[in-house]
Amino acid sequence: MDTPNLRHPASIFDLLNFRVSEFYGLSGSLVTRMCEGEFGVTREEWQFVAMLATLGCLSPSDLAARTTVDRSQTSKTLRTLLSKELIFRETDRGDGRKAKVGLTKSGEAFYAMVFPRVVAIHKAMLSRLDEKEIEVLANCLRKMQETAVEVTRSNMVAAQSDRRHGGSKSNWTKSEMRPSTDLMQYLGAFCEPRFTESEGAVGSR
Repeated sequence: MDTPNLRHPASIFDLLNFRVSEFYGLSGSLVTRMCEGEFGVTREEWQFVAMLATLGCLSPSDLAARTTVDRSQTSKTLRTLLSKELIFRETDRGDGRKAKVGLTKSGEAFYAMVFPRVVAIHKAMLSRLDEKEIEVLANCLRKMQETAVEVTRSNMVAAQSDRRHGGSKSNWTKSEMRPSTDLMQYLGAFCEPRFTESEGAVGSR
């Protein structure tokens, strides 16, 4: 497999998001197969169980804030975990509108059984790296996560996916596609510009 040209991408195979997505698709599929095939629990449900095992009882909104999952999907996942009796929901006595969720005994037992096996997959994925490379990777992941949060909160992409109303099906047009001026100005703060508006529409190259 070729080493991606991350500094100057020439194709989709050089893009960070694509390579990370491909890696996660392979590595994550092992966790998915184990959780769904052996326990009837989705990977997302497993992740919520693992976070509650580490962080303790949390409000649903605080739990959602620790992930990239929106509050609506968080609520749906928590309802499923409640039905499977892996978590409990406790209402605040002082304010009935507030609640916290945590692991039941069954949830703790599930976590204790699954986590060592997920760690084994984790170690297998790192097996070709030496200690120094693993340390560098860990530091890079931290910096990249911080940057991703910063860029996501910016106005780099103003559009919303709006999947409830059709997403790409409703928004696709055959009009001339051109990067916006605001986007090009924002990109200048993060990377070297690769093209300008004067070069014309993307489809005309």
